[in-house]
Amino acid sequence: MSEQDLFNGLIATYRDLNFKVRSLPEARLKLGRSRDTVRSVIVDLRDDELRFSQALKERLTGVPMTNVFGSEDEPETPEVASSDDTTVEVLSQFGTARESTLAMLRGMAPEAWDDTSQGPVTIRAAIDALLANDTVHLEKVVRLLGSPSPG
Repeated sequence: MSEQDLFNGLIATYRDLNFKVRSLPEARLKLGRSRDTVRSVIVDLRDDELRFSQALKERLTGVPMTNVFGSEDEPETPEVASSDDTTVEVLSQFGTARESTLAMLRGMAPEAWDDTSQGPVTIRAAIDALLANDTVHLEKVVRLLGSPSPG
């Protein structure tokens, strides 16, 4: 995938979430079992983005990028929220973290996308994995809201 396609995909996730979630009442977003609600999916997505953004920052400063999606060596998620935050607040936190990721990617040299000198996972491959993670989470949101599947 081209760098522009990756950027577009990252931006589309936040746009789609805003479209599907932002205008809904909080009660609807918390409807379901504790770990099977739209809110919980958004919290997971935000936490994944925070870990990813931190790993990208470390990679760009010379630290090998870890497997940020489920490894035992997974970096801890920085604390940014309380359990009292509304889903819309959590969505905004996701957007802030995603913008940080995009800003770091915009500042990269073109050759950095496929560089393997700091480990076998390229930034391009890591972004592909992040987009796949986004897709899984968006599909969960759609399922929980009972909406037709995207695209």
